[in-house]
Formats: sequence, C-alpha cells, structure tokens
Amino acid sequence: MTATALLLAAGLATRLGSLRRRWAKACVPVAGTSPLAFLLPRLAAAGVDRVWINLHHRPEQVRAQARAAAPPGLELRFLEEKHLLGTGGTLAAVAEADGALPDLVVNAKVFTDFPFGSLLADPEPALVLHPASPLREFGGLRHARGRIVGLAGRDEDPARAAVYTGIARPDPAWLPHLTAARPAGGLRCLVRHGLLPALAAGRRPRAVLHAGWWREISTPERLARARAEMAGLAGRES
Repeated sequence: MTATALLLAAGLATRLGSLRRRWAKACVPVAGTSPLAFLLPRLAAAGVDRVWINLHHRPEQVRAQARAAAPPGLELRFLEEKHLLGTGGTLAAVAEADGALPDLVVNAKVFTDFPFGSLLADPEPALVLHPASPLREFGGLRHARGRIVGLAGRDEDPARAAVYTGIARPDPAWLPHLTAARPAGGLRCLVRHGLLPALAAGRRPRAVLHAGWWREISTPERLARARAEMAGLAGRES
C-alpha cells in the first residue's frame, strides 16, 4: 500500500523579508541544506512512497530542488496553485487529485528529528506538538489526556498546551469542513477550517508530544537559530 505525504511549500515567505526575493521558503539555504532537501530523504526513509508538493512562490525553484533532493524511488507530484489555496485548501485539493487523503502533512519550513514513521505506523489522526517551544512566540493547541481539544492562547498553561509543529496525520473528518468553508480571501486553513470545526463536532485527534528537536524558519530570527543549530550538527557529524 502506497504511503503518501504532502509537503506544504507554496507560501509567500513574506515574514522572511528580502530573502523571499531569491528563495522560496522551502528552499532557503541552511547549513548546506534547506527544509525541502532535509525533509524529502527523511520522509522516504520513514516509508513514504509518494510526496505531493504544492507550488506558488518561485515554483520552478521548488520543483528543481525537489527533483534534485528526492531519493531514487520516491515519487514526486506537484500541485501548482495559480491562486493560493491555504493549507486546508491544498489538503482538500490533493485528496481530490490523488483519490485519498495523504498519510502525512508536513510544512516545508521545518527541521526536526521527529520520527515520521511513527505516524505512518498508527492510522489514527494526530497532530505533533512541541512542548519546548514558547507559546507566546508561536501559538499552539490545547491538549488533554493525549487528545487535541482546542486552540491555545499565547498565555495558556504550558502543561495543557504546546506549539503545533506543522506535522500531522490528517483526519478525513476535516474534509467536509474544508470543502464547505468560504473564508474571506479564499484561503482555507487546515487548523481553523478543518481541525477546529471537527473538534466542535466531537472529533479528537491524538496529541503527539515531541520533546526532541524542532525548528522552523518563518522569520529571520528563527532562520538564524536554525542555521546555528544545523551548523553545529554538521560539525559534530563531520
């Protein structure tokens, strides 16, 4: 049975400032690699056979880097968005194009040691949370008894909430809500227009707390932290 993943790589990277003039966020250089080049081999090693990648900002750069970074045998499919669909809109579009929901969704702006295979091994929907990252900086999700229960405020008790990593095993119950959503601007969000309405209807996906390493590069400050850490890791491995 084919295992599939969706890498979300179409964002405009507006918070990266001038860097976006040269790079798609998924392709920003970080200590000799990039989020896209980092994630593709790890997804393949975890058992993913097919990866969908959505495209919008600098699509040819993303396409070329993905083809260069994909290990042999990993099938790549691309969804080019003339107009941005949002994370939830992309999920719905890929599910329709592929005939099934992807097994994993990963935002192509992260570096992490999270074991992707653990989500593939358990078919139950889940979202991966990072309790070591500050809610005040990132925002996050509330959890209780191993389940996602709602959106977290930035002053939430860290014992009951954690930062969403952008890694999930999506729930088929999100799709009707995503399809029905008509947000202003047309961008359908996986969390706001899929997860939260499903929570209100009683669906409670697993909360997987990852205490290991996780970095994302949405801002110059976060990018600098990721570069420093990745350089340190490369130094220890050499």
